[in-house]
Amino acid sequence: MANLIIQFSATIFLISFLSIGAAKTATKDLVLDVEGNPLEVGLSYYVRTVLSQLGIGGGIVAASKPNQPECPQYVAQLAVGWYGESPITFLPSDPSHKHIHISSDLNIMFNTSSSVCSQGAWQLTPDANSGSLHLSTGGGIGNPSPQTAANWFKIENSIASSGFYQLEYCPSSSTIDGFEAKRDIVCGAIDATDATDDNRMLWLGLVPGNPNFFHVLSFIKA
Repeated sequence: MANLIIQFSATIFLISFLSIGAAKTATKDLVLDVEGNPLEVGLSYYVRTVLSQLGIGGGIVAASKPNQPECPQYVAQLAVGWYGESPITFLPSDPSHKHIHISSDLNIMFNTSSSVCSQGAWQLTPDANSGSLHLSTGGGIGNPSPQTAANWFKIENSIASSGFYQLEYCPSSSTIDGFEAKRDIVCGAIDATDATDDNRMLWLGLVPGNPNFFHVLSFIKA
């Protein structure tokens, strides 16, 4: 009987140990908010950067560019503060996911109905003046295919700071239908590319080289 109890206890301990290990592995694969909870699909979050916590760079907004059509609006970071910032939500390409996984393709969109010009998924759009790829709204949601290649982004672990993240553009071949569709894709981090004339906002876009400002991110549940 004593041997049976010992064997039973050892089995329970092993199961518990393996369960804890599996839970840690599963959590490691997930994007976490500042409270350590996994980001949930469809919920709203505010974006913070390490520098914004120091008062340099604020919240994320949608804005129209001067001397360009009102729609779609572009994605920018306020130079200072969070007044008027908009929460965002994440929608993975895999509809079975209930949480946001690191390195998985996802749509990002503003969770706001304040303007029809700020609706739709974030996408990469050539700037009318510079030709640089900037983040704009108005992209299609879902429908993984070569036609939606500009709409898919990934959250990766930050290369600069442990416990933080960075936003990247590099859709998986499986999402955009094969290596042929991906052959012309230029991958890179999403970062500040330039500023408005009054320096009140920083336009966000694709940076093929090393990111240098916007890329150290955290998320706060709205």
